[in-house]
Amino acid sequence: MKEIEFIAFDLDGTLLDTAQDFLIAVNRLRSKHSFSSCELEEVRIRVSEGALSLTNFALDLRGENQNKIQFHKNELLEIYNSCCLDKTVPFDGINNLLTNINKSGLKWGIVTNKPKKFAKKIVHHFFSSYRPSCLICPEDAGERKPSPKGLLKACLEVDSNPTKSIYIGDHHIDIEAGKNAEMITIAAAYGYIPEGQNPSNWGAEFIAKSPEELNSIIFS
Repeated sequence: MKEIEFIAFDLDGTLLDTAQDFLIAVNRLRSKHSFSSCELEEVRIRVSEGALSLTNFALDLRGENQNKIQFHKNELLEIYNSCCLDKTVPFDGINNLLTNINKSGLKWGIVTNKPKKFAKKIVHHFFSSYRPSCLICPEDAGERKPSPKGLLKACLEVDSNPTKSIYIGDHHIDIEAGKNAEMITIAAAYGYIPEGQNPSNWGAEFIAKSPEELNSIIFS
């Protein structure tokens, strides 16, 4: 892809397969409150929707007051912090893709809705050697995706024109955020696609079914 200056990635479901660690956290929370264990796929389809969605699912909190939901969300996050590096791995092909990006001289970074406390820990563990140019979390931007603020802040930090930048994510709000920022968007169709959704309906310029396809799109 010609004239690209910067590539921004979502984190969970795009760069990293974090679902197994979220499954551990959700099932520990369920066990604590006398719920039976759930299956990986039940968690996997909710990971990109964040901790609130996982908490509501874990303890069936529909209709509960917000204070109770927030209390249990904090419980889940505390558990997740203790296991977030246990089984998480980069998706197959991601490390090779980042190597190619660095060799090409392109800048790359991460824009995620994951709280900074967790994102910083995880990104440092898996990607410090690949030298991301930025890590933008909701605390940095003041708003969560689909707001474009995080992406625009990332482009500003790395001194790149949004129209010459790419955003890659596995949720429709990622594509919405990218389009709101006037960036080129790629849907990571190998990621945590919510139940009943189809990436082909999100309006992304490209769809990648694997990190290898991302590589082909970016370096075509």
